[in-house]
Formats: sequence, structure tokens, C-alpha cells
Amino acid sequence: MEVRKEKIESLKFMRVTAMLLVVLIHVTGGALGKLSPDDPFYFLYLILNRFTRFEGAVFVFLSGLLLFYNYASRPFTRETWENFYKKRFLYILAPFFVWSIFYEWYAVYIGMREYEGIGPVVKSIVTGQSFYQLYFILILVQLYFLLPLFIYLMHKFHWFKKYLPIIGIAVEVIVKTVMKQNGIHFGFPLFTVYIASFFFGGWVGVYYPILKKEWSKRWLLLGVMCTIILGLVYTALYYYRNIIGLTNIPYIPFKLLAVVYFLAACYVLFKVSIWLEHRGSTRLNKWAEHLRIYSFGFYLVHPWLLYVWQQILVPETITQHHAYMLICYLAVLLSCYLSIRTVHLLFPRAWMLFGKLPQK
Repeated sequence: MEVRKEKIESLKFMRVTAMLLVVLIHVTGGALGKLSPDDPFYFLYLILNRFTRFEGAVFVFLSGLLLFYNYASRPFTRETWENFYKKRFLYILAPFFVWSIFYEWYAVYIGMREYEGIGPVVKSIVTGQSFYQLYFILILVQLYFLLPLFIYLMHKFHWFKKYLPIIGIAVEVIVKTVMKQNGIHFGFPLFTVYIASFFFGGWVGVYYPILKKEWSKRWLLLGVMCTIILGLVYTALYYYRNIIGLTNIPYIPFKLLAVVYFLAACYVLFKVSIWLEHRGSTRLNKWAEHLRIYSFGFYLVHPWLLYVWQQILVPETITQHHAYMLICYLAVLLSCYLSIRTVHLLFPRAWMLFGKLPQK
């Protein structure tokens, strides 16, 4: 008989944080495109847009943690994996296809591209290119598909289980370097883009009973400070390498720093979330859980509402430009929540739009 595992309540804070950062990155992305690198506000927006780029790693880290935590000890049978694929793909792929079709129509409607026939539309959907955020879901789908192989290797080879984070870092950096140096481009996003985050999350999931211990305030503060320093160094190097165009900053050390920073941010946020779950108020925990169930919906719907608000909030002065960034961010968050909440309460099949949702 399978032992029912402890539910990891603290992870809701990680998911909500990543959700808030995704919206922030897409809101501030427009500002970066309009400002010159010489503008005094440019680096501030770069910090808001680039320092926070560990949000994708957090989502993948959470997937790896929960999947390895829940499936590493289950019987490796056909029934186990059939049920796994049925649940995961139903609640992931159904909303993905619905929103891909919607964004295909919406992109034509707003003049982002022209309709060229059903063939290009189908290709765009299956490669995650219907809109700029949908590629990420295909990365998760690939990782879900490969999970049985990863679990098998972990059972077969103890070293694979022990060194999951190192293997993930090596694979991600090597594959990315080879592709970049040889100009290799696939027509779809490859899962190796986030394999380090997935394997690191899986490693934390396997060893969760040991790693779930709460850090002291001193260790927590030290971890946060070290991660912030790593993030600022990464952001500065990105600025000089990718914006200014300095050619004396080699790619491999820069990529390795980025991966290490993303993983450090994931783990520190994991520890901060444990602290919040234990020390935070009941109301804080309740609201975090309430927003967590809508996090996938936020990811799917926010680009549409962001575009709508950008047409409404059109700045005429530089002061309005900066003020509207904050107003737009808050407006997108609030309108996302209200729209998803309304659909959840009124329509019994809201899961087809926003993924798995609890009973009303």
C-alpha cells in the first residue's frame, strides 16, 4: 500500500512570487525597448526586467521538486505513468491549445501578423509561437514526457540521483554553448533550456525530508544577500555584454553564472517560503494559497490584458511613462485575478482555460 506523502504547503509562496515576477518582466519589457541605454532610468528598468529573470527557473524548479517528490518512490509501472500523463497533459495541454487558438486570432486582430492560412497557424501552435509566453509550456510538456526516463536513471544509478544538480548544470551549459557556437536553432523550444532547474528541483524533492528544515534568521539573511549580489553581478554583466556589446566577456562563464544565480534564487526562495509558511499569519497563508490556484491562469491570460491596458494607459510625458508602468502592473494583476475568478465561479469547465482548479 502506497504511503500518502506530506503536502508541501510552503511552495505556494514560490509559485505566487514567480507569477508576480512574470507579469513584472513583461510590463517592464516595453519600457526597456523605448529607453536608450544612456537614460538614467535604463539600469533601473534593467534590474526590474533582468535581475528577476529567475522566475522561469522557479516554475521549472517547482515542477521538478513536486514530480520527483511524488513519483520517485511510486511503483515504476505502466499504470503509474498512464495516470501521470493523463492528469498532467489534460490540465496543461487543453488550456494551452485553447489559448494558442485565441492568441492566433488576437495577433491577427491587433495587426501583429497577417493570416497566411491554416498550415502556418498549426505550425505556430505546435511550436509554442502563437504568443510570446506560450513557448514555456512546451518546455514543461517535454520534461513531463521525459520524467519516466529520469526516474528510471535515478533508480538504476545512484550517482545520477546524487549528482542531479551538477548533471543538470553541465547539460544546460554544454548544450546551450554548442548550439550558440554552431548556430544551431530548432523550430521549437528545447527542454534543455531549463534542465538545470528541473534536475535541481528534482534533487530537492528527493531529499526534501532532510532539506525542509527551516533556516535561522541569520542564515536566511545571508542567503538572500548572497543571492542579491549574484543577481546584480549577472545583471551588470548582461548589460555590458548584451546591451553595450563588449566582446571580451566570454559566453561560458557568463552562462554558468546565470545558471548558478537562478538556482541559488530558487533555493533561497524555497527556504524563505518555508519560513513564511511557519511564521507568516494565517491570512497571509490563506491568500497565498488562493492566488496559487490561479497562477497558471495568470500566465496564460496576462499578455492579452497587458496589451489592453497599454492601449488605455498611453503616456504623454516621461513622468507619466514611469507612473504608468506601476499603474499598468497593478491593473494587469487585478484584472487577471478578477477575470479568472469570475470564470472559475460561473463556468463548471473553467479548467479548460486555466488548468486544474478546486471545486467552487
